Amino acid sequence: MINLTLLKRSIWVVVVLVAFLGVRGAAAQDTEPAFIPSACMFEGVDLGLTTLDGAALGFECGYVVVPERHSEADGATIRIPVAVRRATAADARPDPLLLAQGGPGGDAFGVFSLLVPNTEIAANRDIVIFNQRGTPYAEPDLSCPETEAILPQMLAASEEIGQQLYDEAIDACYARLRGEGIDLSAYNSLENAADIPLIARALGYETYNFYGVSYGTLLGLHLMRNHPEGLRAVILDSVVPPDINFISEIPASEDRVLSEVFAACEADPACREQYPDLEERFFTLVRQYNENPVTLALANPDTGERYDAYMDGTTLRSILFQLLYVPRMSAVFPKMVADLEKGDTRYIESMWPLLVFDQLVSEGMYYSVICAEDADIDVAAIPLESLRPEIGETARDDIQSYVDACARWQVELLPPAIDDPVISDIPTLLLSGRFDPITPPAFAAAAAARLSNATVLVDPTASHGVAFFNPCVNGIISEFLDDPTASPDSTCLTALRAPAAVPVDAITVPLLADVNSLNLRTLALFGLAGALLMLVLSPFLVWPSVYIVRAFGDGQPARTHKARRLRLISRLAVLVFGVLALIFAVGLLGFIVRTVIVDQTLLTALALPASAAPVLWLPLLLMVVGVVIVSAAVLIWRRRDADSVLGKIYYAILTIAAVTLLVIIALQGLLLPPL
Repeated sequence: MINLTLLKRSIWVVVVLVAFLGVRGAAAQDTEPAFIPSACMFEGVDLGLTTLDGAALGFECGYVVVPERHSEADGATIRIPVAVRRATAADARPDPLLLAQGGPGGDAFGVFSLLVPNTEIAANRDIVIFNQRGTPYAEPDLSCPETEAILPQMLAASEEIGQQLYDEAIDACYARLRGEGIDLSAYNSLENAADIPLIARALGYETYNFYGVSYGTLLGLHLMRNHPEGLRAVILDSVVPPDINFISEIPASEDRVLSEVFAACEADPACREQYPDLEERFFTLVRQYNENPVTLALANPDTGERYDAYMDGTTLRSILFQLLYVPRMSAVFPKMVADLEKGDTRYIESMWPLLVFDQLVSEGMYYSVICAEDADIDVAAIPLESLRPEIGETARDDIQSYVDACARWQVELLPPAIDDPVISDIPTLLLSGRFDPITPPAFAAAAAARLSNATVLVDPTASHGVAFFNPCVNGIISEFLDDPTASPDSTCLTALRAPAAVPVDAITVPLLADVNSLNLRTLALFGLAGALLMLVLSPFLVWPSVYIVRAFGDGQPARTHKARRLRLISRLAVLVFGVLALIFAVGLLGFIVRTVIVDQTLLTALALPASAAPVLWLPLLLMVVGVVIVSAAVLIWRRRDADSVLGKIYYAILTIAAVTLLVIIALQGLLLPPL
């Protein structure tokens, strides 16, 4: 299914995919791995007017050179990008925490460089972030720009045509990478895991701790089995055990997470009252969109360019499944259903682009790993009887698409022992989220069954990726790392409650998507709007000053009654516009700050509370007053006695500022009152 294929390539603001890195090198590998310092390769944080790069965030960056095939020490080498943030505490621990992203195929820098440095964990020990072989910034990078090139056609196409386009792009990527001489079979979990001890050694660490999320947990389990030397403690977040094929379990995982979402709403009296019969309403929507697909307009967050996107019911299911990776999305889900019932697709149109336009994913690495390890699926044997009909109807075709892709992405299969459970006594903390759509808590329990020093915890509020999002879990991790032999105090988890559902009368404001992502275009428009607002407010200072100067000078010029009336109306209109614009700006900013800082669930919903409605009606009044201002400006220029030439020019500037301000408000979708 085309849109599911697209969505598989990326995860918003909350979990990124991961993979290997591979670079051809001619030199032989030294006895000890080498760390080569360099400028930080990742972008850091774009703040609009400036960018906080890796160095500004406190990282030392470079590359670790490792063999492409660890069994061939004198063969080709590749380079793995690494960023180290030194501990700040005076009594810092000697053992660092190495962090691996999931996927496979994703970028660890984009997530961990922002989330981890502000935690107690980073104060007490060095933080080492690395992108795995084959992933972004690695050399080589197995990304597939071929899929990005045909993205507009894929979005607008039906499922069948879109899948064909995607398959052709992936085939072209495979042919290109092979033509570049890259040994794609060297980018698997075993070679990947063998890189990690070399990274630690290259940085001078004798012992280290490992954190992995999603696929990073599977990588960590292979590390525990094959390279336990120096590995002090392991944190597995959103666990993928080797003996469970997560691909064949996707339909059951989707069915399970939907059950959790529906149950959470039913258990919340307010949600139950505002969103009754949520499950039936959701699947009714799925059936309706399958019968009558729609075309949505998606804007690329980076360029602002808009694309048509085909959405039927199956695509809608896929979008919502991927959105459930995002924290607190279970509380937003009911309102999404209610909005779609009204034909309001603004939320989907704001969130979907965060998935499909995310290009920091190495698809080549994804398929190299998956096809070597998890493509041995008997599709016909997957049990579907207990699943909801809408899920069961598409399950086999969805999973068959993986099998078909791997039939074309030819890599060496790993031995069957790769799927054996991992047996280890290394202290391990396994974390799961109740609302995780892809790696349910049962996966962690299965992995822990053979780990003699395992602690298994479930965050009742979390989704995919539990660590670094709240003080409770961060405290548990910090305590575990300080003493991995003791069970950390996890009582704070029992006090956590799933967030309350977003009220049905909350007001969807897509602008919040750009605010949350620090979109450069939106920040620039905010700055321009601020300057225009100051200009529109300037008459409160300029006109009294001019009046006083004239009163003590030549006096006020003689004007006809009509001219004085026009002058009075025009000036009142500008003053009223300025006051209303100021109230709107301050009020909107206040509600946005409250939403961003206090009510994170509303931020996830891209919504403001219902109490913001009066503020959001102000642009309509501004538009009415703006019409008066423009009309007055035309009349002022037509009458010689209405004002001086300088006065007319000043009023024209104010008119242009007011109209431009209204245009900016309209571009943010705020000109019309809330639905």
